[in-house]
Amino acid sequence: MGYLKRVNDRTYRIQYDVLPVNGTRRLKRETLRDVTKREAAAILAQREAEILTKRKTLERGDEFKDDMLDELFEGFMKAKRANKESTTLERYESLISLYLKPHLGSLRAGALKPFHLTNAYNDWTENGRDGRRVSGRTVRHVHELLRNILRWGVRKELLTRNVAAFIEDDDLPKTVRPKPVALTEVELRKLLDETKNPSSRSKKRGYLSSQPWFYPAVAFAAYTGARRGEVLALRWSDVTFELRSVTIARSITERMEFKSTKNDKSRTISMPEALCSILKTHGAAQAEEKLFLGGAYQDEDLVFARADGSPVDPWNFGRAVLDCIKRAKVTPITLRGLRDTHASLCAQAGVPIEVVSQRLGHASIGVTVERYLHVYRSRDAEAADAFGRLVG
Repeated sequence: MGYLKRVNDRTYRIQYDVLPVNGTRRLKRETLRDVTKREAAAILAQREAEILTKRKTLERGDEFKDDMLDELFEGFMKAKRANKESTTLERYESLISLYLKPHLGSLRAGALKPFHLTNAYNDWTENGRDGRRVSGRTVRHVHELLRNILRWGVRKELLTRNVAAFIEDDDLPKTVRPKPVALTEVELRKLLDETKNPSSRSKKRGYLSSQPWFYPAVAFAAYTGARRGEVLALRWSDVTFELRSVTIARSITERMEFKSTKNDKSRTISMPEALCSILKTHGAAQAEEKLFLGGAYQDEDLVFARADGSPVDPWNFGRAVLDCIKRAKVTPITLRGLRDTHASLCAQAGVPIEVVSQRLGHASIGVTVERYLHVYRSRDAEAADAFGRLVG
């Protein structure tokens, strides 16, 4: 039996049985807004009739492929929880709960049409959500997620087509990709000095920024442009001091699990002598820690590890870098900003963009061009002058 309850004026909550899973009863709850009691009762009756139709279809042995979209969303998230990082899952859940479920969740999957999508996108762009403007970038993220969900539904034979694939780029709002924010050469030196010389307060309270591995880790991020997880997953076996090179072959997730690098591509890049010196000094200090702790040291060959040798939490590392950036009073950036800083300073030094792309581990040079071309454009006048000097 269904259940109907008044929440407040023209808002009702309904509850009804849906198809059981493995013999376990399941209930579905919906909040209906801007409806009368009679209208809410009619919607409840419609939902119950739809479930009854499904039940009879299954009893006949036929396969039913027309679930409500919010059930498809739930199935997609359940499938992805096994192999996606927590940050990715949180982003998916946020987009689904804030955008997809409220606007599309009550629709039957089989009834979904392209105009449902474009109408929702236009509404978010023109009217916002809960009084807040929705950027074109966010709308495109929502659309990409919905397209992935529907594609998953087609693969699982829960749907017969992916209507999101019919949406053209012109149907989506324009978006302007924000330019990366980077530190200047002077600011980077200032930040590295801050991380190298932690305050007495940081030492007293045992902050992450006072740990002996912290400065070398930040320096490595700045000198190589490596991603946060790549920095913290680095092993001594990946470092070759004789060749002044390092191989970045894996990363660590917020679940504290090691995995391959983004795009599943390892890369070997060169290190400047200054970074080699920092790592050698750090390695000697770490060797003393190992000797002191003996069997209590969890030796996983990590270059940047906690005092007992265990991995460093990526989120805590990022948070500690943010605190140092504030204390250093430089341009506000995130830990990713060190990656942008590496690319920006390389460009200013005249390093070819394809070399920067390889150092950063981008999937293709196109990714690098899209993100950093504005930096290289600043050297356009120098290129023109150089050519002029050559040909007169």
